[in-house]
Amino acid sequence: MLRSAVPMVALVMLLAALAPGSAAAVSEDGTVTVAAGGHAVLLDFTVAGTGVDDPAAAGNVRYLVYLDEGSEQDVFDVFVMPYESYQGYLAGEGFRPVSGWSSEGAGAAPAYNLVYLFDEGRYVLLIDNSDVGGAPKAPAELKVRYQLEANNVEVEREPRWSAFLGLLALVALLGGAFLVGLSLYLKRRVGHVDAQRRKRCASCDKVSITDGRFCPYCGKER
Repeated sequence: MLRSAVPMVALVMLLAALAPGSAAAVSEDGTVTVAAGGHAVLLDFTVAGTGVDDPAAAGNVRYLVYLDEGSEQDVFDVFVMPYESYQGYLAGEGFRPVSGWSSEGAGAAPAYNLVYLFDEGRYVLLIDNSDVGGAPKAPAELKVRYQLEANNVEVEREPRWSAFLGLLALVALLGGAFLVGLSLYLKRRVGHVDAQRRKRCASCDKVSITDGRFCPYCGKER
């Protein structure tokens, strides 16, 4: 029973760790490096309600992006666009960012905005280091720092590999503890069986609680 329970618990924890997650609110800050001609997605999120009746419940995203030390690129764009438009962006077929919520030609000044989205759907917030935006760019690596907050949205998350690695360590620890416990149990059980064998008479097969040389039941030497 115990041996079957350990793999089952490990499987459940594994699925929980690797399942993509979502959150209604998120706050992040960090750094990101974008190769020349590439882009980096900062946020992939879904707005579930329009917020027309209650503007306070509307999906909103606040972002601040600025150049980091050592950046070879000195200009970049930040776009907020519907996911369908993002697919066109990836395919090089053109795209349409959400009007008024993007920041083009940032670099000398940080990219900053507070975005309110009243249309339901899936959106992407990304940093662009290519020529598809309005600001021409020389081919160079971009390094930026960013801060963002998102509320009343469902944020798509990639599988949590850090949690997976932690889970592996936990499973290894539980497995080691199980094997040690099993080894001690078997050792104790074998010792008990050996003790019973030493007290059992070879002639009548009865077990005596005494340690004498002769069996108290049949009188023969044990």
